[in-house]
Amino acid sequence: MRCHTPSRGRRPGRDTAERVLRTLTDRSGAGPLPWVAAPLADAEHVLDVCCGTGPLAGRFGPGRWLGVDPHARPGPGRPVVRGVPTALPVTTDAADGLVLMLALPVLRDLDAVFAEVRRVLRPAGTLVIVVPSATPGTLAEVRHAPLLSAVHRRGWANRSALDNAGWLLAAADFAVLSDDRVPFTVPLPDPGAAFALVDDLPRAGLWPPLAPASATGRVRRWPGGPVPDGRCRSRCGASSRGAERGVSCAPTPPRRPPPARPAPAPRPRRPRRSP
Repeated sequence: MRCHTPSRGRRPGRDTAERVLRTLTDRSGAGPLPWVAAPLADAEHVLDVCCGTGPLAGRFGPGRWLGVDPHARPGPGRPVVRGVPTALPVTTDAADGLVLMLALPVLRDLDAVFAEVRRVLRPAGTLVIVVPSATPGTLAEVRHAPLLSAVHRRGWANRSALDNAGWLLAAADFAVLSDDRVPFTVPLPDPGAAFALVDDLPRAGLWPPLAPASATGRVRRWPGGPVPDGRCRSRCGASSRGAERGVSCAPTPPRRPPPARPAPAPRPRRPRRSP
């Protein structure tokens, strides 16, 4: 099982993903961490899977947050245990909130991951999935789409998770309660910061860990400097085996294939008259 754990950044003791996340802002000036934690405001026990250094720990009170990561690095107020998404080191029904932030596109065995999520998540518990988006949402992103699509084309274990996380959850019989998309921007005060961002985005999980060198090289050679891609984040909220906010979470019935359409009747041809 391969779990994305961003590498350490240039600053000692800080994770690249946490550093990048704390620099992102939306149109109101707010960062992504409060947005990610908002659906879990009423959760008593939150399990943060593939948490890295645990940037979400500060959004919850003492005793409410626990991180799981293959390379556990606990810190003050950040309890983190070693584990992988297919074998979480917690008991059944241990949490009523679970987060997978910037991890789903790099996890290979999603069936095993979702099975383990169902085991540890209580009935009516809430699952929050956060993924980067590769679909342009603004005119500026449309202009850069040919450049950035080459970056996202390869290097992801599950590329469908970038913009189809809600579909994946529904296919796994989770009740999708919301599927939000919010653009975030990265401040680039000088060209040096822009070039450094190109190196940090794969480590932070916003670009594929194995992004093609040819594609990132094109970004570096873009007129006016590199184009940042910390632009859009999707958040999917799902409920497991119960109801949340009045939305029923009954098992999804099997989908029936649409009825086949009858083939159009051939048009009669008019015989040509000889002159």
